[in-house]
Amino acid sequence: MTSVWPVADDPRAKLFNDQVHGYIKVNGLCVSLMDTPQFQRLRDLKQLGTLYYVFPGASHNRFEHSLGVSFLSGQTVERFRQQQPELELTQRDARLLSAAGLLHDLGHGPFSHVFEHEFMPRVAAARGYGSSDAPAYHHEDMSLRMVEYMVDDNNIDLEKDDMRFIQQLIVGAKETHMGSRVDSRGYLYEIVANGRNCIDVDKFDYLARDMLNLFGLRKVFDFSRLTMFNRVIDNEICYHTSVNLDIYDMFQQRYQMHKQIYNHRKGKAVEFMICDAMLLADKELGICAATQTPQEFQFLTDHIVHSIEASKTDSLADARALLKRMRRRELYEFIDEYLLPPDLMSRIPRFTAEELATQTSLDGVTLDPEDIIVSDGRLNYNFKDRNPVDNVSFYASSDLNSKFHIPKEEVSLLFPEKFEERIIRVYSRNKSLKVHAAIQHAFRTYIRQFSTTLPPPSPSSKVFGQKITEHVLSSKKKVVRKLPVLPETSSEHDTKDSSSTSPASKRLKSAPESKDTQ
Repeated sequence: MTSVWPVADDPRAKLFNDQVHGYIKVNGLCVSLMDTPQFQRLRDLKQLGTLYYVFPGASHNRFEHSLGVSFLSGQTVERFRQQQPELELTQRDARLLSAAGLLHDLGHGPFSHVFEHEFMPRVAAARGYGSSDAPAYHHEDMSLRMVEYMVDDNNIDLEKDDMRFIQQLIVGAKETHMGSRVDSRGYLYEIVANGRNCIDVDKFDYLARDMLNLFGLRKVFDFSRLTMFNRVIDNEICYHTSVNLDIYDMFQQRYQMHKQIYNHRKGKAVEFMICDAMLLADKELGICAATQTPQEFQFLTDHIVHSIEASKTDSLADARALLKRMRRRELYEFIDEYLLPPDLMSRIPRFTAEELATQTSLDGVTLDPEDIIVSDGRLNYNFKDRNPVDNVSFYASSDLNSKFHIPKEEVSLLFPEKFEERIIRVYSRNKSLKVHAAIQHAFRTYIRQFSTTLPPPSPSSKVFGQKITEHVLSSKKKVVRKLPVLPETSSEHDTKDSSSTSPASKRLKSAPESKDTQ
């Protein structure tokens, strides 16, 4: 950040007070991009989607995250300019990198990843993949289309080559658009979205911002060392050997956030309910159809839920009822989960609710596939089953121009041997406890086809809790408490104080008398 304000050569620049980065400067180009309907739309997209229904602190939006990524992108280029003048970077490069960071999330739909990974695939499965009724959708591709539409719709003064450069920076492309200028500066494509090893400023910001909003802790993840101890060597962003552990810690923090927060059981239940509601309302509201053009897509936000709830048409009655059920916290029930051992990760195929419904019934319950949700997900270090640090180059203080790799065994023996895990979960749309038990039975019957040893049911499952309660109740025996039979006493004793024959009285009587000290 400049020490002089305002900046004479950039009169449109503004200062913003960001909760993560403090006061940040936003250059004039980014201000002109921000002051558009397409970018302001990000105020209406929760950064963590449905998790706001679980964590009250998860109220931040993609608007402020995009500001943070923009700031870190420009800051990275400015630091390279100062520390490595031989790179011949310019202020124009910094402005374009800031713009790419600002616009990288323009293509997200309602509730972010819910729209991309749940809603659109289910639409495609129902209507046919690749059909005109189910167009292919990826938020990165939509971001590129939104950039073009934004520039044209708001008459922003941006050259076509610069716009193309921004688009490529968003997706981390390495292809040439300006001849040798891009070929010799491939490292610029590793700043916003790093396809080489997944270390990028997008990740720096969302991890720090999510942890601050969820836990109120600013230093749980501190990326400052990673941004200070890096330099460009042979067209690649490399890191000092002293931050090796920090890099592993970043990927571990990301894994833990996915494990404990981003894939929270209740959050996923809300996600499935909102997805179902949008599917029920799709034909009436044209949700899927809006992805075909940026002009329509710009109006898709999290407020789609309010549009459904405020509707009066009979065709949306089921969608309204489902959202009312969600508001009343009558969520889809988590039934069970299975963390697959490494030897089974590739052996057990992805299966459907229809396949579970055909398993052996329990207590005569016939399962309806519509009652079952199967969630099959993988958690990793952001590089599938590989170690992303294997693709990170390091340098030492003794030679700032030589890069090398460091095997994880030379850093610590406590790093994971496996870098990916697969978890299968099942949920129930039906509220019946008998259906819950039948779904769990079907799930475990299916898994036993591949493994004879299964862990106990998840303690978080209501089915598990119900079985524990039933076990405790059945193990309790009814015991008739008998009163002791007192010996018969003579009438002369009836007039005496009953306390005289108590054990306490006997002990007092047998105790030696205390002497008066006075």
